[in-house]
Amino acid sequence: MESTLPFIMQVFDRHFDAGKSVFSELSKKIKSRKALELQDELFFFKLFLQVLEKIHFKNKHQVAQTFTPFKYLNKNLRKVQHIRMITDGFENYFGEKSADYGDYEKQIAQNKKEVYTQVYEIILSITLKDWENLYHQVRHFSEGLSVLTINTATTQIINEEIDFFYFDTKSRLDPQTIHDIFNGLKRVTALEKVRLSIGLNSIFTDKVHQQITELSQQMEGWQRNQLLLQHFGSFLGQKEKVSKKYQLVLTQIQKDHKEMTQSVAERCRELFTKMLH
Repeated sequence: MESTLPFIMQVFDRHFDAGKSVFSELSKKIKSRKALELQDELFFFKLFLQVLEKIHFKNKHQVAQTFTPFKYLNKNLRKVQHIRMITDGFENYFGEKSADYGDYEKQIAQNKKEVYTQVYEIILSITLKDWENLYHQVRHFSEGLSVLTINTATTQIINEEIDFFYFDTKSRLDPQTIHDIFNGLKRVTALEKVRLSIGLNSIFTDKVHQQITELSQQMEGWQRNQLLLQHFGSFLGQKEKVSKKYQLVLTQIQKDHKEMTQSVAERCRELFTKMLH
């Protein structure tokens, strides 16, 4: 079959150029929106390499090594995402009376400064050669691949995600599992886009993808609440005595968390049952 190299590299090129461009901007100044854009591109790079690992299973370790220079950055960009979500959660629960909770707002600002400083230092440690090596390695491992090969690899990964989803419809969803499902849905969506870009059919219908989008959006709200609950709980745990004004807010966050978790779990079971039948 004809090689997919021109098509598959066009897909990768778009993400590579976008990632390199926003990386350059962040090397001058850290901005949360740009950091989240870079995180999305690194997510794609890692997923793309996962497809290549499936194909070159005998050289799986070598393929995986390609992402090594960006691994630590990717981990810390998640911290940027988390502190951004915590900040949004603060605005949601404390916004109108933020002046009354100045000590907690100060704590968030301090944590944000620490995260941004660390990410900036990591960005400065990554060289142009690291980017060039990433591109050349991806191109090397993408040479000679057929449409059938890409179809098989992407289908395998998607099926693995679905198997994980199905397993969790049988048990209670804990925070880590919900987080894993959220990332799994993100991988499925990205792989479907890759498939369409090289002329393959989408595995799931438009209706299922719409449901995936809605569930993912709901999970983002859950994650924002979860991160705020963890961060706020840690902040209060350092106090000898918790004032009533803080206790009231904590109670509301916990109540919302319980309701949101139940809603996400119900939607997961409904969607995954439909996806599997």
